[in-house]
Amino acid sequence: MRTSLVFAAAALAVSSCSKETPPAPVTPPVEKPATPPAAAPKKVTLLITGHETGNLVEVGPKLLTQWKKNEGWPAALAFSTGDTFSGAVISSHFEGKSSAEVMRAMQYQASAFGNHDLDLGPEVFRNFRDASAVAFLAANLKDESDSPLKLVPYKVFTREGVKVGVIGFTSPKTVTTVVSGRAAGLSLIPLAEAFPAALDALAAEKPDVTLALVDDCFTVLKPFAEGKVDLVVGTRCDGTPEEDSSGSTAFFSVGDGLSKYVSARIDVRADGSRVVKAERKEVGAKTEEEADLVTLRTRWKEQLDKDLGQEIGLTRDGFREGDPKLLTLVAMALRDETKADCALINKKGVRGALPKGAVTPASIYNLLPFENAVLTVKVKGDALIALQKNPEAFLLAPKLDAAKEYVLATTDYLYFGGDGLGLEAAAPEPELNGMVWQTPVISWVRKLKAPIEKKLK
Repeated sequence: MRTSLVFAAAALAVSSCSKETPPAPVTPPVEKPATPPAAAPKKVTLLITGHETGNLVEVGPKLLTQWKKNEGWPAALAFSTGDTFSGAVISSHFEGKSSAEVMRAMQYQASAFGNHDLDLGPEVFRNFRDASAVAFLAANLKDESDSPLKLVPYKVFTREGVKVGVIGFTSPKTVTTVVSGRAAGLSLIPLAEAFPAALDALAAEKPDVTLALVDDCFTVLKPFAEGKVDLVVGTRCDGTPEEDSSGSTAFFSVGDGLSKYVSARIDVRADGSRVVKAERKEVGAKTEEEADLVTLRTRWKEQLDKDLGQEIGLTRDGFREGDPKLLTLVAMALRDETKADCALINKKGVRGALPKGAVTPASIYNLLPFENAVLTVKVKGDALIALQKNPEAFLLAPKLDAAKEYVLATTDYLYFGGDGLGLEAAAPEPELNGMVWQTPVISWVRKLKAPIEKKLK
């Protein structure tokens, strides 16, 4: 019994001696989370043309090559300030179908609604819009519920991870100078009201970048847009600088004739701030042409030659663009073919040359690119005398008696106020002749049976 106790005590002693105090736990050092690298800015390029008036069929092959080479197309977004398809004969004669093919191929996204986009009527416009896949924007037009145009004020496009909000504005001429009935259901909203309303509605979409397009000089938007959008692009500015980037908003004009476009590269930083680098660029005259668009143009030109290529007259020497005798030719044709006393046209309406040699219907359409309707109206001599003082007017008339009434041949565009030559108040009963103004000129030239120069001496 005692031995067992001794062994038990010894075992207990050994057990007690073998116990050691465990070391204190070591707390690992706290590592600070690595600072994530700053997010690289997102980038997008916007390409804007304007007042194409059907000329993209001709110019598009060069322009697209330039965009591919220098602008990162097709990653860039393409837009227009309006007046897209009515004008050049290769477009207007085919009711915009050729222009629609080109704009779809060049991936145009949206356009402001131009004052010439209804020249060929609402149905032609709708067909063009559907065929081109271009969205037409007009924040300052009230589109009544029964209007077939269904215009929208803005649209958002996403490219390269950047949301681009685009607002469009039309010119007052869209409803004041268009042929009667074509603007049915449309009424103008003052820009002071339309601009902030559209901007507020667009803000709900949370765009990264905001672009405003206007079928007018950019100056009309300056009081409302400065500091509130990133970029404003308009069409021709008469007597006004073609750009203004002095503030936080960049303003540009693309001018006329499709000789220039605006390229804007925009960097959007992680904090939402933007860096806009925009400039007007020339369409390179010597640029190689995109083969697919050349094939498209050739196909439409061949069809045009079949339709309008027959000879109807002759010029011995030809007439350069801007020759005053071309104004006389057009005015004489309107006066003689409508049996009026006098004729009124606008100087800017005659926009081409008449090359030496054979004259064809296509020649006349190139000379007169817009399909204005002909009308006659009785006007007092005093009103015509006043019109002679307008620098845009070309009036072919006998010696005028202020008290006498004359039958005047002109176009619907001028009658309803185009270029400030409106006659609606002075002569409220016009008579439409059912002709576009190219028709009497073609008929007049066909009847000459001699070089045009002999008639214009």
